[in-house]
Amino acid sequence: MVDVLLVEDTDMQRALLRGFLTPRHTVVGVATTGEEAIRGAERTAPDVVVMDVNLPGTDGIEATRAIKRANPDVAVVMSTAMVTDESRDRAAGAGADAYLTKPFSKQDLLDTIDEARSP
Repeated sequence: MVDVLLVEDTDMQRALLRGFLTPRHTVVGVATTGEEAIRGAERTAPDVVVMDVNLPGTDGIEATRAIKRANPDVAVVMSTAMVTDESRDRAAGAGADAYLTKPFSKQDLLDTIDEARSP
């Protein structure tokens, strides 16, 4: 089992992702903003953060940068519906380990988490 911090600002998407993650993984925290994600990662020390790119306040890319600076070993899987080369490059520069384009399947998410955690 992997401890996952789930960062998503949309109720329906958050519920869907939680369903995808359990029972295979443990959701150790949920955040709806970038600021909550940073605090949640400090508090829960997850193995993986599933991070929405577009969040109110601090976006997912800047939250990823702060989380990776504090804990470089945490794997961050970015997720977004709006993929651009710029956002993908910014996410990689912030330390994201993987990138998923919404909509994605349960298996896509689980496989991506596994890949992001691989050495």
